Amino acid sequence: MKAMDINQPESVTQKAVGAIKWSALMEVVPRAISPIVFLVLARLLTPEDFGMMSTALIVISFSQIFWDAGLGKALVQIKEKPEEAANVVFWTNLGLGIVTYIVLFLAAPWLAAFFNSIASRSVFRVLGLQVLIASLASVQSALFMRDLAFRQLFWIKLVTALVPGFFSIPLAFFGYGVWALVAGSLAGSLLNLALVWAKSMWRPQIRFDCDLAHKLCGFGIWVVLEALAVWFYVWGDNLLIGKFIGMAELGIYSIAWNINSLIFGLLLNPFFPVLYPTFSRLWDNIQILKETFHKADTITISLVLPTGTALLLISQQLVYTLFGTKWKSLGLVLGIIGFMHGISWPLAINTELYRAIGRPDVHTKLLLGGILYYLPAYLVAFPFGLEIFTLVRLGVEVILIPIQVYLCMRVLKISPFYLWHDGKSIVMATLVMALVIVGSKGVFALSTNNLPDLLILLALIIEGAVVYGGALWLLDRRLVLQMQALITRVVLT
Repeated sequence: MKAMDINQPESVTQKAVGAIKWSALMEVVPRAISPIVFLVLARLLTPEDFGMMSTALIVISFSQIFWDAGLGKALVQIKEKPEEAANVVFWTNLGLGIVTYIVLFLAAPWLAAFFNSIASRSVFRVLGLQVLIASLASVQSALFMRDLAFRQLFWIKLVTALVPGFFSIPLAFFGYGVWALVAGSLAGSLLNLALVWAKSMWRPQIRFDCDLAHKLCGFGIWVVLEALAVWFYVWGDNLLIGKFIGMAELGIYSIAWNINSLIFGLLLNPFFPVLYPTFSRLWDNIQILKETFHKADTITISLVLPTGTALLLISQQLVYTLFGTKWKSLGLVLGIIGFMHGISWPLAINTELYRAIGRPDVHTKLLLGGILYYLPAYLVAFPFGLEIFTLVRLGVEVILIPIQVYLCMRVLKISPFYLWHDGKSIVMATLVMALVIVGSKGVFALSTNNLPDLLILLALIIEGAVVYGGALWLLDRRLVLQMQALITRVVLT
């Protein structure tokens, strides 16, 4: 029997569906553990501890742009000589990782002074070891993604998800503060490194193809520029909050982002990592690529829009129930960021598409242009406090939406109203859900029975889910059946 060609559209889509199952497990199982660890640590630590950790993550995420140099993404996308390409990426990333860590180590005192937190100097130097660890694991991880080998990645991520809690929780209990978070993060990174090397058959060799390196860097330079723009877009707000508003406010802001990352990651990461390698294999068959893009867009909108809207409406109840009064300032910030994720995540598909068809420059140019208005907006907003700052952050995201749509229309040659066509029934169902939740909150507020916060929260969540599902069934039964069929295929593949 003739072997199946992985580059054929039918083979790619079949393998992608199978990969979604393992990608889903890779996200769902660890993320079922992470919230428990997170809630325990939030009870034991202070906003200042989380703020100090966030300053270190700001710096390390910036350094990652330079040691990775976009070559991991290039390795996933390139079709010829993958073994040689992997060799080039490994030695380049390792060399850049060493240089980057040395610079970070020497710059730690200046960075600590910039954030007005002298205690952060040692945190920068110790947690910065993640740069070296990640550079050693980057090629194996990229090769797993290239081959849609999410089954292997699932087991790795499952094991590494358990480790940080074993280190962080006891240390936090005995009063080690931010070092509890640092120890857990480093332990997880080290175990991930050991496991990706153990599971991967690829090993580096002492050779370097300069011509191939030049080609990879040609792709990677746009990924680097995009990553720089993304960093300023994602971390620029954290930097300004930590510098000008305060470490406690940065802790609150980072916790709001972490909660939303847990929730939306649970919803989207089962299939989002599959999009880039799938689009990369389909880019020479434009019709199938468009169909796959629209399906992914519809699925994303159906998951994130109602979730983000619900978070905006129930965030106060969520915070009081899970975190207590110590985090009372978290509620509105959490809700605004949740709604922002709800309206912006569908546009994240565009980024995966541009990279997959060899046009990473499109998203890069968009983000670089966006810096011209969103950094000034942040500078204007920070004197008014954290909540106003977060509202401005939402406004920046809203401005980007029509620009993103226009670019996607031009690149993929699709309707400028594609978001509405893909998600109109979902928008209507979400509006129905929102009205019901607002009405129920009013009833609970007027009720003379002092119901426990947990009971009210559970009632609102269950009611919202049932109303949304029922409304979507009435408005677009075909969509619901298609999603059920996809879930069945994923489970059975």
